[in-house]
Amino acid sequence: MGATTVSIDPANMKWVGEDIVLAMFGWTDTALNNYRNRVWMQGKHYRRIGTSGEPSLKKAKIVYNIPEINKWIDSYPQH
Repeated sequence: MGATTVSIDPANMKWVGEDIVLAMFGWTDTALNNYRNRVWMQGKHYRRIGTSGEPSLKKAKIVYNIPEINKWIDSYPQH
């Protein structure tokens, strides 16, 4: 089975899955987990989406808010 190519327009997307975030920014799973667990705010930078409607289910899918992540990157201190 060959690779799948997906064309994405970042200007027109808001919530995306983990695979898209990793591909867009070139982060590792570890880095993404660290941002989510240490820096980002649930509901703002990411959300847990569960089939029951409960936000904190362990099996919930996590989606990421690209505009808010970009704002966070833009505000990141540069030395």
